[in-house]
Amino acid sequence: QLLYLIGLTCAWVLRDHEVDYVDGAPGGVPCRRDAVHRGVQGRRGAPLVLSAVGRERTPITGVTGTIVLDLPVYHAVAAELTEDGAAALSADAHVEYVEEDAKLYPAQSQYEPNLPYGIKMVQADQVDEAASSPQKVCIIDSGLDLGHPEFSQQRGNIGGTDDRGTGRWSTDRDGHGTHCAGTIFGLRNGEGVIGVNPEGNLKVHIIKVFGDSGGWSYSSSLVTAVDRCLAAGSTILSLSLGGGSSLSKKRAFDRAEAQGVLSFAAAGNNGNTAYAYPASYGSVVSVGSVDSRARLSGFSQRNDEVELVAPGSSVLSTAPRGRYTSMSGTSMATPHASGVAALVWNNVPTCTAAEVRRGLARTARDLGSRGRDNSFGHGLVQAKAALEYLRSTCGVPPPPTPAPTPVDFAALTLREDAGRTAYALSGTISDGWATYPDATRRELTVRGASCAVR
Repeated sequence: QLLYLIGLTCAWVLRDHEVDYVDGAPGGVPCRRDAVHRGVQGRRGAPLVLSAVGRERTPITGVTGTIVLDLPVYHAVAAELTEDGAAALSADAHVEYVEEDAKLYPAQSQYEPNLPYGIKMVQADQVDEAASSPQKVCIIDSGLDLGHPEFSQQRGNIGGTDDRGTGRWSTDRDGHGTHCAGTIFGLRNGEGVIGVNPEGNLKVHIIKVFGDSGGWSYSSSLVTAVDRCLAAGSTILSLSLGGGSSLSKKRAFDRAEAQGVLSFAAAGNNGNTAYAYPASYGSVVSVGSVDSRARLSGFSQRNDEVELVAPGSSVLSTAPRGRYTSMSGTSMATPHASGVAALVWNNVPTCTAAEVRRGLARTARDLGSRGRDNSFGHGLVQAKAALEYLRSTCGVPPPPTPAPTPVDFAALTLREDAGRTAYALSGTISDGWATYPDATRRELTVRGASCAVR
């Protein structure tokens, strides 16, 4: 049996291991409006029974499976099913979708010895950390070695949520989560490393989705982790992980964005143009990696969803049992970016998440091709530049999109192209072609934008 995410067309409640509809639904599906969600009464290993509730209880399908995880906010459940069972559910009118519960992996490339350099590259050393922390960073990873000298003195600002499957959030035998945490808030204590927020003021919440051996986790676990971050009052999510896409996962990050949360995730380490998720969702900032000379790391993904880059090659940070080590990957770049967001946002707490995201993009140090590109996105995240920008722009509406530039008819050169009349454009839009099929019209279309013809 495989693990699947099942989304229903109504909200539902698990009662005696049965899923009951409780809200209205499309298609005239009978739904009960007087019930409320009571949480998971079915536990892992309990039988899965889906049923609609109207005037009488009607089974949705004869498919049986095993409950793994309840996702009530998203009207979904994770369950173990056979392939035939998944196909049968997909064909049922009561079921919105059935998709494989995609595995997630830490976005880690390799261990390499070197000296730390990222704090200066992202200008974190040029910004004073705020004395208070209205923002809270939620790190979703392999946990945290809370006994490490960099964190043990910050216990008052660090919380977390335990998980029955992965264990206590305050332990981390794998080390991936502890390494990322050190980059975000390693303490200025005269030893080891410092993080982007080094003064011990940052509020942090830890969710452990990877076990002691690292390995992988499921999308359903990530959806639950996001919900737990939101419940803890987190305003920034830092995810050094990635994998395939799922509708439930996308909805989780869209919901976080709608609640004013700013999410960062690793772009991926395959060194190609493939998309990794959640980084490639529009509601998440995708973070690529550069080395100490601001060159693109060979493993960093390159695609049109990459928004920012940060140091990710040979990054020195914390490791379990009081140690320090260097690691490489977009996993290491992500906490630089999320850490900068926290550093800056705590200094301008009246800014919105959208304003902070826009500020980070507009003030990033341009690398590679001029302007945004698929390798570096907007460029290398810069804390000082972003803070200066946000202090003058927060609360100010962005400028309106300028009207299309009029095109002088004399500036157009006629040519025949496959039976249609086309015009080469010069001047401000000289790199485009416009189709002008009807000489009686006073408009032409340039890449979807309407331009007046004089």
